[in-house]
Amino acid sequence: MSLQQNQRGRWNRGGRPWRGTGRAGRGRGTGLGRGHHEGNGALPTPTAPPQQPLGLVVDTIDLHALLVELDEPEIQSQCYVASYNWINGRDPVIIVPGSPPAWTPLAEDKKLKPDSEDVYRDINAARYPKYPMEPAVRSVLAMSPDFELASLDIVGCGSTIGNLLTFAGSQPRAFRFDVNVVGGTVFLIRRGNSPTEIIDGLQGYGHTFPENYTTWDAEVRNSCSHQRIIQYDFGGLQILIRTETDGYLKPATPKMSSKASDTEANRSLENALDEIAVSTQSPPNHGKLEIKMGGEVVHQSSIFDIKTRAGYKPYNMEEILPRLWTNQTSKFLLAYHEFGLFDKPGVTSVAEDILKWQKANSSLLARFHALLKRIVDVVTGTKHTEFEISWDGQGPLCITKQIGEGRTALPSDLVNLWDINE
Repeated sequence: MSLQQNQRGRWNRGGRPWRGTGRAGRGRGTGLGRGHHEGNGALPTPTAPPQQPLGLVVDTIDLHALLVELDEPEIQSQCYVASYNWINGRDPVIIVPGSPPAWTPLAEDKKLKPDSEDVYRDINAARYPKYPMEPAVRSVLAMSPDFELASLDIVGCGSTIGNLLTFAGSQPRAFRFDVNVVGGTVFLIRRGNSPTEIIDGLQGYGHTFPENYTTWDAEVRNSCSHQRIIQYDFGGLQILIRTETDGYLKPATPKMSSKASDTEANRSLENALDEIAVSTQSPPNHGKLEIKMGGEVVHQSSIFDIKTRAGYKPYNMEEILPRLWTNQTSKFLLAYHEFGLFDKPGVTSVAEDILKWQKANSSLLARFHALLKRIVDVVTGTKHTEFEISWDGQGPLCITKQIGEGRTALPSDLVNLWDINE
């Protein structure tokens, strides 16, 4: 496993697969299954439409019949590529590269109110439902205009990649998402019952804790989510993944420029040891995506994920380690509370834990790699470009054609860039 050491720089041009957690501060969450806060004036809670039927079966994948080619695949050559913040408001606006909220613990812990408001399941879909993956690609091109898009095998997010890791680990959790082949790149696109689908039954302090213990920097104030895009090689597969980040630790050393930070890329996690819910106070109108340049590139080693937990319920780290491995996050904040009173919570390094998890789960990762390769081979081996991947929690995984008008990952101007790069 590797972790890029991209120093914080100024950008000024205008065990078991993780099962998800449901926290969000000012709308933020911690990863797979994250939702987004719905405040005053937000869209009403939608009624979930009936589940659409599946199309023609293209392939079924029996986990135990997969051809495993690598015994111990690892993440290598990891590098930070881009990031962006969603800005709260009616129009879809992102700031590139933006920055996560900073860790600003209270001088004296106080009892917090429990979460009480609704949360969107997918901020990117809620803010920009037609092309939820477009902001990620736009931010990549804004920061690296010459990025070789056609070199990518897979583009996904924490949810879709995590679902496939769940299947590889035989965890009985059903899922369904879209697949779109762009050039030779396979896009895995999260699909909910509705773009503004709400997570039901959230309890605890996952919203109010980060609201009180983290703060958006001045240049990205009024943000409601920080999304990061990283790239790595996993057993020969070039993967670009977008995930949401909960916070970062402010560095004690002087800032570096983003160009200087590039030289820190691709350091291993061993060396690093020396180291997705959104406030929708205004309902989005789903207009054209607007991109503004601002914020700061944050060192990958400075970011962390958050999980809150009642003191009488010990947290099993096996639930979060797969996500931290997937998104290459080496720090974690596990905040225990007694009826909303937290006791001096702090961010800790879990880099060694992630390495141990990777080693202990080499068989799982071998199946995961074989699964990803099989999916890429199947969907790029036909003239069809729009598919779905689904699993009912048992039996084989299904790859089917989309029914009716295909749902594409990107608008035509971005799709055309793959032809230019090939």
